[in-house]
Amino acid sequence: MKISKKVITLMFSIGLTCTLAAQTTGMLNFQCNTSAPNGDWGTKHAAAIWIQNNDNPSVFIKTNAKFGHDNDHLTSWTSISGSNIVDAVTGATLSSYGQLSVQWDGTDVSHNVVMDGDYSILIEMGWGEDKVNDHATKLFSFTKGPAAQNLTPEGTSNYSAISIDWQPATTLLDAVEGIDGINVFPNPAKDAIQLNFQKEMQNAKLEIVDLSGHTLYTEKVQQTASGVKSIDISNISPGLYLLVVSSEDNYFRYKFLVE
Repeated sequence: MKISKKVITLMFSIGLTCTLAAQTTGMLNFQCNTSAPNGDWGTKHAAAIWIQNNDNPSVFIKTNAKFGHDNDHLTSWTSISGSNIVDAVTGATLSSYGQLSVQWDGTDVSHNVVMDGDYSILIEMGWGEDKVNDHATKLFSFTKGPAAQNLTPEGTSNYSAISIDWQPATTLLDAVEGIDGINVFPNPAKDAIQLNFQKEMQNAKLEIVDLSGHTLYTEKVQQTASGVKSIDISNISPGLYLLVVSSEDNYFRYKFLVE
């Protein structure tokens, strides 16, 4: 789909400003509501969400999402990223404003966990043919590290209901709900996760779900004998996921991290 010159461009960047050696794994969830004056193309707009550090010069880390097929309307993202969309969510031109959210697992395009430190989330939105002046920007800050952070900074007329939630893996991986009798390992995992059933289950359903609620894997098992069952996760992108095991009598939910 070709995007007209009169579009709205929404971009995020996250920059690292610290050189600490620690490299905490975890998950960042960011969301806000967007609004802007409507141009000749109504509420249609292209968008890019990416991560970069704040070194001088800035270094691109990873694209989180990119919407719209014409990169000339995403000039800042194209310049810093070279149009790199490794692991990114991609899609067509966005048709309306509203809630926008993004996740970041703390890694770069090579799947290496970046160093801990202070980050800034820069939101830029432009509208109209003038890509220089028809913009609204706002910067928010958080710290990536071993401590959890949940921030709700003050917004603007273009960005509201802002939430920044950083959860290190040490807290994320504690969350287990449901029955005893199932052990999951390893955590974090890379190519496969192992389910150790310590007792039998009848008519069980196994699911892997991402934090947006999308089911990535599902399997129905008439009877699970005690012992170990392996699930291949080699085609799942790095990030945080839920393993859900359910039957008529039992329910088990476990958070695990894919490296």
